[in-house]
Amino acid sequence: MTLASRVSTQANLGNLDSLKQKWQMSWGNMALIQCQATVMGFLAAAFATSMNIANSGFNLSNALLLCASSLFTATIASLVLGSITLAVVIFSHKFNINPDNVATPIAASLGDVTTLGILAAISSYLYQIKENYVPPSIIIGIFVLLIPVWIYLSYKNPFVRQVLYSGWVPVITALIITSAGGYILEFSVSQFKGFAIFQPVINGE
Repeated sequence: MTLASRVSTQANLGNLDSLKQKWQMSWGNMALIQCQATVMGFLAAAFATSMNIANSGFNLSNALLLCASSLFTATIASLVLGSITLAVVIFSHKFNINPDNVATPIAASLGDVTTLGILAAISSYLYQIKENYVPPSIIIGIFVLLIPVWIYLSYKNPFVRQVLYSGWVPVITALIITSAGGYILEFSVSQFKGFAIFQPVINGE
């Protein structure tokens, strides 16, 4: 949603009028969200692993499974949703439609279902081979090694360079709030059967 808001603002400012501007805006924002998604995925996995250690101790296979699933889901979901969001904004701008009225609702509605689908698929596969440390280690290594690449590309892009410095506090804060909300939801589900059904509706409001 931050991508949708950021690109919509640039479109309304007239910074997407030329093909060069569209291309520069697109690859710069994609590099930035890949960087943010990788870091956020790693932090989310670290937080969940820490909570698991506090409750039941450390398990290497579970930690690798969680970290690999988190990184893969965050980066691939960001790639898919980012591409859709950029396409929606560019086409909205082309047909003189305010992208703020289109891109943000689409990003919000597709975010949960896309992320959950990718997470279910990758985690199910990795869980079947959880005793084999190689596949999750390779996944983690690839995504971590790509972080400097995303940082370099974002820094070279004038549209997102400032966000590379100042955009971390909001997303980290959102991660903390979301993680806390997850534990509240887990507690609520254990107390009230069927409560989880209403969670998307509550979030949507």
